[in-house]
Amino acid sequence: MGENHSEPQIRVVHQDQLDGNTPQTPGLIRKVAFDSRNPGAAHLSAFQSTVRPGAATGAHHHGDQETVLYVISGTARYRWGDKLENVAEAGPGDFVFIPAHVVHQEINASPEFETVWAVVRSGIDPIVVNLPELDEYAEPAAVDYTHP
Repeated sequence: MGENHSEPQIRVVHQDQLDGNTPQTPGLIRKVAFDSRNPGAAHLSAFQSTVRPGAATGAHHHGDQETVLYVISGTARYRWGDKLENVAEAGPGDFVFIPAHVVHQEINASPEFETVWAVVRSGIDPIVVNLPELDEYAEPAAVDYTHP
């Protein structure tokens, strides 16, 4: 059977093909599976995020994009609000929804294990608006890492 590439194609991106060449937030490592650079991506992007043991991200938001996270491993703490005054935790198997423009911070609640989640956003462009002016409200990292 011949392949007809004029029709939409199912694509698989394997773990070793994830691409770290995307906007980053201090304390978090994003590796892209699908975004605007991929043929066929019209409405969604997807990637893997990792927060090292005891690390915390800076405050940020993703513009007009809604975000859904699925926690693969570890315990993730999320803070959000104008002064990061709200908090919730999620563990393996949990889903987290972050509305568009909501300022948030992700924290790895474990000093021993990485926290990893799969992320899907409602846009194909990698929008990350880092807000270092909110550092005074952010939960400090238990461990300080130099960002790659």
